Amino acid sequence: MDGIRYIRHNAIDMAAWDACISRSSRPLVYAGSAYLNAICNHSWDALVCGNYEAVFPLPVKRKWGVPMVYQPFFCQQLGLFASKDFALGYSDFLKAIPRKFLKVTLQLNPSFTLPDGIGKRCNMLLDLNRSYEVIHDAYNADARKNLRKCSDAEILVEPCGDIHAAVSLYKQVWGTLNPVIKDQHYRNFENACLALQSSSEAICFKAYIDDKVLAYAIFLRSPNYLHYVCAAPTAEGRKLGVMHAVIDCIAKTHSAQNLYLDFEGSEIPEVAAFYRKFGPLEESYGTFHQSVMPY
Repeated sequence: MDGIRYIRHNAIDMAAWDACISRSSRPLVYAGSAYLNAICNHSWDALVCGNYEAVFPLPVKRKWGVPMVYQPFFCQQLGLFASKDFALGYSDFLKAIPRKFLKVTLQLNPSFTLPDGIGKRCNMLLDLNRSYEVIHDAYNADARKNLRKCSDAEILVEPCGDIHAAVSLYKQVWGTLNPVIKDQHYRNFENACLALQSSSEAICFKAYIDDKVLAYAIFLRSPNYLHYVCAAPTAEGRKLGVMHAVIDCIAKTHSAQNLYLDFEGSEIPEVAAFYRKFGPLEESYGTFHQSVMPY
């Protein structure tokens, strides 16, 4: 097996890349070429080992002329993708990131042992490979109360195709609270979802009463995960606790399947508390930061 090579974007064999992601121990949709091309606006390079036995995406941007590797918005985890028995690990790939990138910020999926000394964040995963009754029984009292309120209000939840409306409402609801997310980031995310929609790897839901939309939600689908990447309730929807109904709908329609509903965790205590209402498992993933002194 050849060593780790740094490859610029235009030299990456996208078919070989996607084949590597597909056979990896955790084939996350975030790391597929279609999603990366859209979310990074085609600005990503890579570390590749051998004949694509392992890959490690490097989203690239410049800030004040300084080249850096960064974690894109709407893309919770990247890192190393390879079969579980792959001989090398995170330390080998992190050391191989070219020193021309004076700053590196990445969030690393936990398929391989995370290096000592890096930061960790909590992710939350709801195991859907159980009967709906078992899943529902694990909801806490407040979740069940809000679901009764949604039922009394006759809120309906169903799939829809309107990615643009979902992203627009998300920006309207959360944009002022997340000023670092710019218009281009929202456009990139919308384009990424549209690129995956035809293959059902991006699924949009709406919650409504009569003709009144109360919320949209977008889920990205990996082989064993539904990633909850976009939750966009209206003000009226928030009062009714509408996102409880959306999550319950996903649990009901995907129960007894080999899937996890990936809440993507949260560093915001109130949001984390909301996810914990549904009885998820908790899992750590890595946060890697590095600054390099220029030569």
